[in-house]
Parts: sequence; structure tokens; C-alpha cells
Amino acid sequence: MNESRSTLGARVSGRRAGQRFDADHGVVTEALVFLGDLDPDAIGPSIEHATHYEPTPVGDLERLLGHVPFPLESATFVDVGAGMGRAVFAAAHYPFRQVVGIEISPALLAVASDNLAAFDRTDLRCRDIRLARGDAATYRFPKGDLVVYLYNPFDGALLARVVATLARERRTHLALLYHTPVERDAIEACAEFELVGEEPFGVAYVRVATP
Repeated sequence: MNESRSTLGARVSGRRAGQRFDADHGVVTEALVFLGDLDPDAIGPSIEHATHYEPTPVGDLERLLGHVPFPLESATFVDVGAGMGRAVFAAAHYPFRQVVGIEISPALLAVASDNLAAFDRTDLRCRDIRLARGDAATYRFPKGDLVVYLYNPFDGALLARVVATLARERRTHLALLYHTPVERDAIEACAEFELVGEEPFGVAYVRVATP
């Protein structure tokens, strides 16, 4: 399929911005990796729901965070499907109480851990950064206010399970940021979530049910 010059230019520009991000922070996050080609045996049955790793374009997270209607200082940021860690490192520049990256692939988690060790923390506003191996199907989210970030990490079936888990948990504030929302119907089918913001590349929801 032929790509328009504008689309191709945007992709090249995005890669260059990602390369600059990596160079500025001493990390390696600019890559496209299909989990089925990486370590499917280590991932196990959940590989059937997984998509691929692609880093969040520089600047996109900032625009999605702009739709969060409660103070970030009270919240934990959780990137489900953190890959090599770019969104985790970007989120740490905001005043979150804690930043957490969850990744099911041991190989990607190893890269993210190396990146965390090398990451330049000079300008960070959140110093509590954690990475862990976890399966979204069974992951227990931290207590308290949450900002959950998803960069299209898995299919609609698993997304519906994650959304159902978040909908029934008791917490005061919960925002769900979804980049490349190809399975957004799984969220909008859940009455507890309300759309509060939309960008060309992603959407933002909050849980509206009384905790």
C-alpha cells in the first residue's frame, strides 16, 4: 500500500523525535517489536491477546494527560504493556505519587530495566518509578487514585476484562488513557466510564461510578 507523503513524513518525524528522546535520556526505546517473534513461550497463553511493542510518540502522552480532571499529585500512573519503558519515563516528568510499568514479555522488561538503570533522572518530578512483570488479565492495580495508560497493548477481549476489573474497584479517582484506540468499544460498553477527551491519536475516560 502506498503512503501519502504527509503520512510518511509524520512517521519519519516521529521516529526522529523518539531517537532524540533516547539520546537525551540515555535509553533505548525506539523500536517496533512483535511479541510473537520475541519470546512467545515465556509469555504463555496470553500471547493470543497481545499485539506488539511500539513506543508512545513523543508529546502524545502530554496531550492525553491534559484531559485528566484531577490532580496528578494524588495518583499513581500505570502503563499496562510498558514495553521498553518510554511512557513510564515520560510520565515520571509529571508529579505523580508513583509511576509503574507492567510488561508481560520478559525480554522487553529486561530492556526496560536496563533503561531505568541508565535513565537520566535530573529533571524528574516523580522519583518512585517501578517496573514489574505482569499479565493484564490478573494484575492487581495499586490502591488509590489511578491514571491507567494503554498503547493498544492487547485485543478487545482482554481490554474488556481489564475495564471490568477497574470498574468494580473502589477508588476516588480513575482515568483511563488509550492511545491508538482500535478497541475503544470495549471501554464504551462499560457504563462506569465516560469519555472526557479525544485527540487524533487517542482518547481519555474517567470512571463516573460512586466508589
